[in-house]
Amino acid sequence: MITTYAIVHFWPLGGGFRKRMEMLTGALGSKGRVLRIRTLEAMLRLARSRRLRAGQVAVLVYTSLLAPMVALLRLIRPAAPVYYMVRGDEITCARYAGRRLRAWVAGRFQKMLAAVGCRFVFASEDLQQAFLERLGAIARRCVLPNTLGRPLPPIRPFDGRVALVGDFGSVKNIEAVLAGLSGGEFHVHLYGNRSLPPQWARPWLHSHGPVEDVPARLRDCTLLVLSSLSEGFPNVLVEALQAGCGVVAHRDFPFRRLPLSPAWRFRLDGHGEDLRQVLSRLRRQRRDFKADNQALVRLVESDWNRRVREVFQAAGGRAA
Repeated sequence: MITTYAIVHFWPLGGGFRKRMEMLTGALGSKGRVLRIRTLEAMLRLARSRRLRAGQVAVLVYTSLLAPMVALLRLIRPAAPVYYMVRGDEITCARYAGRRLRAWVAGRFQKMLAAVGCRFVFASEDLQQAFLERLGAIARRCVLPNTLGRPLPPIRPFDGRVALVGDFGSVKNIEAVLAGLSGGEFHVHLYGNRSLPPQWARPWLHSHGPVEDVPARLRDCTLLVLSSLSEGFPNVLVEALQAGCGVVAHRDFPFRRLPLSPAWRFRLDGHGEDLRQVLSRLRRQRRDFKADNQALVRLVESDWNRRVREVFQAAGGRAA
């Protein structure tokens, strides 16, 4: 029986990921003890522990870079279940950043994690499908989206105030959004950027830089644009809906399987309604986000703690 959950993460936490980690820690803490493993030394101590040897510890890792250590752990402690928490696609992010060696290593290590029997826990259906296409069958897998567990407030109609969260030169792809809205018809608020390159300065763009309380800032907007080229289940999507702010996303990976109405989607490839056309239509029609997106609302409102309990079952640590 699992009595301890060891969360292995060596890097600083920030933003929505930190909040989601706190929620996961709270949910697992209601079932047993939670250990935060932040150093290699702590990981080695865990590998030697009697509880791990007895199969009483479930190990959660967040990066494929730990695959060699996980493989060794599975070899000497086969009773200990190990979960690979897939919150995003390391390979796509590395390729976008021009780190081809890092992408190659991630691909090999992900195959290793599957081969040694890790349970893959995906943040979204899109991520799961991408990994199945890349790795083939994954025997032990499930989906754990970033849900909320309580009713959402009313969603305000779109009135021209747009929110973007991310940084330049990243997979958040905010440059494409700014280029698509270059006509200046909308007021765009950008959060989370480290700087504002001079070539992107616009009178209609309000750059706020890094902010602590993104949900509070989103109350000043009526629509969040998701334009990422690689993503899991964005925590900012949940935060936007909590703030009464609607959401639009493009039609391709990583949002292809997100249960978002076609009325709230745009095209990046130019074949169909682009972002400016979609925003103009939404403002003109004053569409009801909740009425159009009942499946997404049900998903976001679903019980996070219950789903965590289903994924990390106490008996045997089997993935749901």
